[in-house]
Amino acid sequence: MALNSARGLSIRTKLLLVAVALLLIPWMGYQYVREMKSFLLQGQENALNLTARAVSTVLHDRPEFFDPDTGASKLIGEPDDLFAYPLPNYIRLDGRLEDWGEQLEQAVTYDGMDEFECGPAYDPDSLSFRHLIAYRGPYLYSFFHVTDDKLVPRVLQYRRMNASDHVRIAMQDPGGPLKRYLLTIRQPGRMSVYLVDADWRLPLTGEPNYDLAAEFLPTESGYVVELRIPRFMVSSQTLLGFSVADVDDEEERQVHRVLHASQDVSTQSLNRLLIHSPEIAKILRGLDRPVARIWVLDDKQRVRAVVGKLSREPEIKTEPRTLGEKLGVWYDKALRRVYNLILETPTGQVRDVSTDVSYRNDEIFKKALAGTPQAERRPSLDGTTQILMAAHPVWSGDEVLGVVVVEQSSNEVLFPQKQVLENVISVTLLVLIIVTGALLVFASRITMRIRRLRNAAEQAIGPDGRVRTDGIAADAKSGDEIGDLSRSVSGMLGRLGQYTRYLEGLPDTLAHELSNPLNVVNSSLDNLQDEIPQTIHSKYMQRAKNGILRLRSILTNLTEAANLEEAMQAESREEFDLVHLVSSYVEGYRLSHPDRAFELDIKSAPLHVSGTPDHIAQMLDKLADNAVDFGSTGTSIMVRLDKLNGYARVSILNEGAQLPDAMGDRLFDPMVSIGKKNAKQSRLGLGLYIVRLIAEFHRGRVTAMNREDKPGAVFTVSLPLAKAI
Repeated sequence: MALNSARGLSIRTKLLLVAVALLLIPWMGYQYVREMKSFLLQGQENALNLTARAVSTVLHDRPEFFDPDTGASKLIGEPDDLFAYPLPNYIRLDGRLEDWGEQLEQAVTYDGMDEFECGPAYDPDSLSFRHLIAYRGPYLYSFFHVTDDKLVPRVLQYRRMNASDHVRIAMQDPGGPLKRYLLTIRQPGRMSVYLVDADWRLPLTGEPNYDLAAEFLPTESGYVVELRIPRFMVSSQTLLGFSVADVDDEEERQVHRVLHASQDVSTQSLNRLLIHSPEIAKILRGLDRPVARIWVLDDKQRVRAVVGKLSREPEIKTEPRTLGEKLGVWYDKALRRVYNLILETPTGQVRDVSTDVSYRNDEIFKKALAGTPQAERRPSLDGTTQILMAAHPVWSGDEVLGVVVVEQSSNEVLFPQKQVLENVISVTLLVLIIVTGALLVFASRITMRIRRLRNAAEQAIGPDGRVRTDGIAADAKSGDEIGDLSRSVSGMLGRLGQYTRYLEGLPDTLAHELSNPLNVVNSSLDNLQDEIPQTIHSKYMQRAKNGILRLRSILTNLTEAANLEEAMQAESREEFDLVHLVSSYVEGYRLSHPDRAFELDIKSAPLHVSGTPDHIAQMLDKLADNAVDFGSTGTSIMVRLDKLNGYARVSILNEGAQLPDAMGDRLFDPMVSIGKKNAKQSRLGLGLYIVRLIAEFHRGRVTAMNREDKPGAVFTVSLPLAKAI
């Protein structure tokens, strides 16, 4: 029998709450890392200050770096810059390259292998060239060592300038028109230079340009062109472009391909020309940083050099191949959603001041040019992050030559902070999942053992309160507290079983021990009536006789209830018609109770059940006696037969007092009685208990409730039909 208990938190829920409490550990770590952000930013500023001071120290007393005539690449490795290298001596324009000296090693080869215009089937042996720009005194010098499988010189009968192999020069001053110069190839020696139209076809004037001088010399594999440009034609802001055009068909004389003197061969844009200083280039390459940007400005706040980038290079992600890699990607995506809810995600790309600017007027530059190191923070142009800046002046004696400013995005602090927090969250989630899983398994095992012990304890005692077994096998051999509890319950059941067996044998013992005294008292009363006849009508004699009858009735009921269950187990079952049995017994009740009217209402017939007719009759006797005892005098008792859902139902309805509230189920427990009307009848609460035993033996059930049509009670016994068993 299950016991009702107050509902509360289960053991698994409590252990789960304990596991959730582990989240306090990562929360504390999260708060600590967030507070460390300001310290990390301050440390980063100090590092930038040291970097700016170190760079400025390298540039101290180097006025040549800030010379307006000396150039430096704003971005190390940027392909759009053309460098002019210093020459050891003047160049003689003769098509021979021996006088270029060691600067020949700086020449760049352009073979067009990646050029879209040449196509995938392009052969570099058909057209390629080496190119170099140098300077000496008032001139710029350049040579083109061209490899061409078929040389097509100019023929004067063609007015078109691009009807033969030629070299192109594009030149543009800031705000001025684009000038195009074409160097025609005709015969060895001095070349003709013309200013031509936008299609490189026709000259703008009939006279060649004499400011530019060029020399042509054929070779076995092509030709060499040496060029001299006066420096007055090229300022520090002039943009230049050099190209070599190839014509292979002497009949059609159409340009088949053009190679441009640019490392980015896919573009025809003009490039800046910078006067190259090997020492300055070496210094700038040493200053390059992947996630920091270094600005070098002169005393006029003009940008001399920019090195590095503020943004990280995007990560190249590869497609997962193995199952482990796919699970890792899925786990990372799942955690990424958690990270985005908790963490501030720094952006990898930062949009800020362009490195193409030639002038900066930020306040930090002005203060640093005054001779005082500076540090500040400002938002980026896109507003996604802060830019940390540290500036330090560059000195030459007591004069400030310029300023060095080191910039870095605060993302470089947030990235490692975010990585640390992600690691904390990942490890915490993993630990939490493992701990929670272990606690749930532990709690499930404990609750399973407790429930198993509970079920065993409930099954050890029957619905009637009898002890079915003297021990519990569940967890009896365990050495923990649940095992101790199981052994304690087993010991308690053993003691209860002994006491129950004593109580079960008590009725027989009482019947045996009390029968002799009752016989002595009864015979003594009979002898007294014989000796003194006038005592026959004495009220005291009648009371004594009634008392003896009640004692005998009590003993009979006690022994009947005690031995009924054992007696039923020995009986053999048979199939019989319940309608016929009830009908015959109702007739007998009418004869035995002439003062009460018994009515029979048969709704269904026949009703075949399997069982022992004698015990069914005994059950009907108990119900009929109960209806007579508690029914009002002069009222009828209804016996109704019907079937419902595979059960045959016998209902006995009486008129009179109603059942007390909440007594419907307890009426069939032993030793439960709601009162008595006749003192001659015993009311030990065993009659209805016997009814329940007989009904349960026949796999049925008995219920009691108040009538709805009139005051009174109805007792219903439901027995399974024979075909349903």
